[in-house]
Amino acid sequence: MILTVIRVAIVCAMLPIVGCASTLPPTEMRTLQTAPTTPAASSVDSSARPAAMLAGEAIAWEDLRARLLESAGGQALEELVLEAALRSELRAQGLTVDEAAVERESQIAFDALAPDPQRAAQLLAALREAQSLGPVRWRALLWRNAALRALAQREVRLSEEAVRQAFDAAHGVRRVSRIIVVPDMPSAERVQRRLEGGEPFGEIAFVESSDASAARGGLLPPISRSDPSFPAAFREVLFTTEVGGRSHPVLLESGYAIVEVRSEVPSDGSDPAATRAADERAARRALERVEMDRLARMLLRRSKPTVFDDALQESWRMRPRTQE
Repeated sequence: MILTVIRVAIVCAMLPIVGCASTLPPTEMRTLQTAPTTPAASSVDSSARPAAMLAGEAIAWEDLRARLLESAGGQALEELVLEAALRSELRAQGLTVDEAAVERESQIAFDALAPDPQRAAQLLAALREAQSLGPVRWRALLWRNAALRALAQREVRLSEEAVRQAFDAAHGVRRVSRIIVVPDMPSAERVQRRLEGGEPFGEIAFVESSDASAARGGLLPPISRSDPSFPAAFREVLFTTEVGGRSHPVLLESGYAIVEVRSEVPSDGSDPAATRAADERAARRALERVEMDRLARMLLRRSKPTVFDDALQESWRMRPRTQE
């Protein structure tokens, strides 16, 4: 629902946008369009040795393969499908994504996490660990963001309202909340009964929620009433539910959400004139994130891969559809 490509969301997004300083692995690269996920080291020949050994017994690649495809194949395939669609779209619009653009995405993600570099580095490490973003997937994620931003920037038009919203998001009243997102109303009612029965919100979110915040027990960053990165229906519920209270299920684009409002952060009293330059940068980034999310969803909706492996086909079918 809320996180997409990186949303730093995340959070990214987000890391949109959302996975979120980092050293990229060295790769020979003139433009990253041709091989955004190429690892620095050459792949191991799977026929030369087993995947692993335990107590002298080999664990063969063929035994591991189906389980890998079932557990994460659909998500990995979605990433590759989106990258292929982005390469096609970039070619159609005469755009390129070079290494400098990917490095900028790394810095954007880092800067968005926290003003203190040491804290930002800690948050980035935690984010990458939580989302299993090793060197290959992290690099690919940055490339997707760079490609989406190159396409989105043509559509973004900065307005006074967007700048006002950016000021409000950074300096106005914000609320901290947890969220659980489920696919349908029966699931939402079942979750609601468990909550009323006294089960901890965070534990249910961790197990049941389809939102990317599930890994954090549904915990979201402080959000303002006018933050365009989040759906209007969600923000309405967030600011009409009393602090300490919990909402009824509300329909969002990705399913039904239950929101728990944990606290409210008051305005810091900043002068809009003094923060204008920073607010304009933040407004542009926010508008880009929204457009990047839209582009990612659109490209995935119209991409229909033919999957030949049964385990991969099932994983593709069952994957969480955070982008669509």
